[in-house]
Amino acid sequence: MLRETIILCVDGYLFGDRWVDASTLALQVIGGFTLGAIIGYVLRKAAKWVLIIIGIFLLPVVGLWYLGVLDVNWAGLNELVGRLVEWLGVNLSDLSMALASTGALGISGLIGLMFGLSGGFRHTVFDTPKQYKFIRRKGK
Repeated sequence: MLRETIILCVDGYLFGDRWVDASTLALQVIGGFTLGAIIGYVLRKAAKWVLIIIGIFLLPVVGLWYLGVLDVNWAGLNELVGRLVEWLGVNLSDLSMALASTGALGISGLIGLMFGLSGGFRHTVFDTPKQYKFIRRKGK
């Protein structure tokens, strides 16, 4: 049984049965993370606009339902949302497994995707010193 190991050598790295140059590996990792972060950022912004549009659509429906003009099938709407969430859960887990199986590019891309979806460095655990904050909130 061949055990996959990474061996550091002068020429590069051995992944299983193939040699990978160190610069190629670094390019795959950095490129995968960057592309994943960009895709995550775009998905986050697109989801924001989709939710705003759905809210603008549902606001008059709820208002007319409240006034008694419309009769809304809430059980059917609840079932539709449940099926959508189930479909997203199945397909997103398959996507993450496919990305993770593609090696350095896929794993770093998946990490970048999570980084982009979470907002990047906007919500960091590291506090920025006051002399580097260019925009300050009033009262702070």
